[in-house]
Amino acid sequence: MKKIYVLALGLTMSAMLALTGCKENNEVPTSQVSIKLNVQGSDLAQNLTVKSGKYTFTNVSTGQETVFDYAQTLTRALLKDALYELNDGLYNVTFEGEGTYTYTASEAQTDASGKTQVVDVQKEGTAKIQGAQQNLEVKGGTMDLNLKVYVMNVNEKGDFVIAEVFCSGTTNPATGKQYNGDQYIRLVNNSSETLYADGLLITEAEFMTVRKYDYNPNIMDQAFTAQVIARIPGTGKQYPVKPGESIIICDNAMDHRQANANSCDLSKANFEWFTKSTSAAVQDVDNPDVPNLEMIYCYTKTIWLLNKQGNKAYAIARWPEGMTADKYLTDYTYTYNYVIPTTGKTSKDIKGYKIPNEWIIDAVNLSPKTLYVWNVTSAALDMGHTYVGETNAVAENAGKAVVRKVAYTTEDGRQVLQDTNNSSIDFTPSTKATLLK
Repeated sequence: MKKIYVLALGLTMSAMLALTGCKENNEVPTSQVSIKLNVQGSDLAQNLTVKSGKYTFTNVSTGQETVFDYAQTLTRALLKDALYELNDGLYNVTFEGEGTYTYTASEAQTDASGKTQVVDVQKEGTAKIQGAQQNLEVKGGTMDLNLKVYVMNVNEKGDFVIAEVFCSGTTNPATGKQYNGDQYIRLVNNSSETLYADGLLITEAEFMTVRKYDYNPNIMDQAFTAQVIARIPGTGKQYPVKPGESIIICDNAMDHRQANANSCDLSKANFEWFTKSTSAAVQDVDNPDVPNLEMIYCYTKTIWLLNKQGNKAYAIARWPEGMTADKYLTDYTYTYNYVIPTTGKTSKDIKGYKIPNEWIIDAVNLSPKTLYVWNVTSAALDMGHTYVGETNAVAENAGKAVVRKVAYTTEDGRQVLQDTNNSSIDFTPSTKATLLK
């Protein structure tokens, strides 16, 4: 997902869903739902006007989708209601749309005498808008939904994207056992310019997409909570990546086919992560010919493996200029607790680390298809989710990955990957890892 710039702007729409009570023939009741469309953030487009879009309500129990068109033009001064009908139930809700806004730009103009001067002119821009909320319970006749919506940066030139996550590993046919060490993440320069991988952060989420707790404070709208933060080394322009090219970041940079016929050759990977284990029995493997990531923070005292069940989120980010590891670890701690569902008591305080959303370049939420509960990132980063497998059975999901789709191919043959900030449609789920033969 590309980085999103969000707007300090409130747009409201009341979508009134007609109430029909339970009838003698056991029809499912409906409720009146008032929806407030609330665009978040800065003042990029103070006068944004929504032109089109759609709400999609997906019933969590049945998977049935109900789609409502956003047929009205709204401004901050003009509010209208639309009547829809929706059965009671538990829903995941998304909104996707477009709007226009005016902005001031400086432009050189030449008058009749030939004199040129720079003047401010008003122009109109178009923005894509989207938002989501999981586990919305519609019942009781009436309810209010304050749906947060985010506006994609219309001037985005492209950046690195997460093109593939291979976290499930493989199975060794000789032993029938799971094989560790051949996991990898593939990044692609999805822009039209040469970019540098130096300093990119690779992060794994602290929270799981298959288990929801009421975290206090909940900072997902402001930051990504990470249990692993690793950084690509470099002086700033040491690792150039041309448009459309990939870089491979793996656990062990070696030819795994020598030990496992089902695996792949990662000896030519660009970077590997190396974690110093405190256990003498469990030690990581280090290829001295492949640069190691700088491990800024890692939750485990042994070896970090990507979550093999595929129930975490992953993100790539950049620190702002002047940030150091010591400063980050001092200034960006996050202390939280949560309500324990089985007891109703509050957990002890837990210390974590947060990465502000504005640092995030791209993010993807993973969850087994049948076990998904919620996203552990802001909808500004990822409005959907994708999956390695139907369930979290590691053996069944061996060799499978999530791979980003190609949006189009340029005239010079460069593939541009799909990037709508919605992993549900941007990725091909549960597909063979591209480096496996």
